[in-house]
Amino acid sequence: MGKVIAFDVETPNSHNDRICSIGLSLIDDGTIVWSQNYMVNPECPFDNRNIQIHGIRPQDVEHAPTFPLIWEDIGSLFRQNLVIAHNATFDLCVLKKTLSAYGLSEFLVYYACTMQMAQSILPDLPNFRLPTLCDYYNIDLDHHDSGSDSFACAQIFCHMLDEGTCPEDFTKAYSLECSHPASAHSQSTHMAANTKSLLTLSGILSGITCDNVLVPSEVEYLQNWLDDNVELKGNYPYDKIYTTIANALADGILEQAELESMLRLFKQVSDPVNDCSCNCSSRDISGKTFCLSGEFDYGEKSAVEELLIQRGGIPQKNVTRKTDLLIVGGQGSSAWCAGNYGTKVKKALELQEKGISIQIIREHDFL
Repeated sequence: MGKVIAFDVETPNSHNDRICSIGLSLIDDGTIVWSQNYMVNPECPFDNRNIQIHGIRPQDVEHAPTFPLIWEDIGSLFRQNLVIAHNATFDLCVLKKTLSAYGLSEFLVYYACTMQMAQSILPDLPNFRLPTLCDYYNIDLDHHDSGSDSFACAQIFCHMLDEGTCPEDFTKAYSLECSHPASAHSQSTHMAANTKSLLTLSGILSGITCDNVLVPSEVEYLQNWLDDNVELKGNYPYDKIYTTIANALADGILEQAELESMLRLFKQVSDPVNDCSCNCSSRDISGKTFCLSGEFDYGEKSAVEELLIQRGGIPQKNVTRKTDLLIVGGQGSSAWCAGNYGTKVKKALELQEKGISIQIIREHDFL
């Protein structure tokens, strides 16, 4: 395996489209060889909530370099190496939105998420937050210091390598390519902006549910983010989450049963494929309509389709009310707009909300 770059970002406000610090740690042949933390002038206002989390104030970074200057130095690390982070889709989304804000052009990176790796190889842990993993591996951590967080992520990754974990099993592609409002059609730009915000929402939901506990302060943070992103109204899952929180807070009290119900919803929304509750032991597809999403470990999508046709399945290009099964490829897709799933899964979820019986099944569980 080549070099690996671990990174972590801290943001000045809930828009998550600027960076006020970024930490990097470089791994070469399983050993951390370099670590650096950069303070960044985000050129935008700070929220008190964010300051409380990471302790960085506007005056701390007013004379720091802006992000484009720092990207000149560190951009090649992302282009040339495997990228890792803890709850990686959040940090990558912030990076993508920051690049877009400055009109910086980038393309694909390949990444692995240490949180997802831990969920797979350490299933008995009480939760998969960074501090929990640091306790497990006896790693010092100053949480929400981007330098400490990235260094801890790198150490966790090295421990997993020593235990025989294969990073390639967890590697995915992520597009950092952004549209440029000045030259793009206004509708396309609007959709691109919504896509980025939905990806951020997915990252927030993953972060607040990874320990399987939801507390009122996390609900409050999510509600504030939803209020700041009302342009997402009409998009799934924004409306569902917004309505659920509003109903729960209508009486001014968050009861434990309401928190547990929201936790189940948020986990299902953030990763509906991983939360698959269908009877995957039944693989009889004869007479059933199916649709494929993502890239498959089995091979080309056409080969998967032919396999299922031979067994009596009826293929569909898109998810409709007549779809019985949506089968999601194990390799995902760099085009997926919400981190863990794409528009076909979103459509299936929307139809499920309307009472249409569609099963969402992982390739690993079905083929």
